[in-house]
Amino acid sequence: MKINKFLIAVSLSVGVLAGLWQVLVQLYPTIVSGFPLAGVGVAGFLGWATFYAAGGKKEGFLKGTAANLSGILWGVVIVVIWNWFNFNNLGAFVAVAIGAGMMCFQAHIKALSFIPGAFIGASTFFALGATITGAVIFPAAIGLVLGLAAGWLSEVVAGLINSKLEGK
Repeated sequence: MKINKFLIAVSLSVGVLAGLWQVLVQLYPTIVSGFPLAGVGVAGFLGWATFYAAGGKKEGFLKGTAANLSGILWGVVIVVIWNWFNFNNLGAFVAVAIGAGMMCFQAHIKALSFIPGAFIGASTFFALGATITGAVIFPAAIGLVLGLAAGWLSEVVAGLINSKLEGK
């Protein structure tokens, strides 16, 4: 096995920053009580994964952000359509078929071309409760964007660590 120094740097960077992220998530409710963000920790990790899955760097951040946020929107659309059918099985089929299909179809737009990011955004919305309320939508959107930013930061820090490991 050949050791990849950049992968070591990413491991260190992500490990430390992920630990800090979790501490912030744990402390947030004790510091800010008027704007609850239950689920923001999970959303953050999903945004972080989106950043790396989208290829990292500025492009991964931008593609990931657009795709994640559009996914939340499609999650809302799915809930609205399903509600029209009183949340029955036919409604589930129609709503998910339209939402999932549109998350793929929107890839015709370059900014929305990262299909997995849209599914991650919708999944985050559903994981946090799938209600069309600020208590679900805000933590999903804020967490995803902060996670994407944490991904970018972890990549930058990994670059700095790697340059030290390489002796530059």
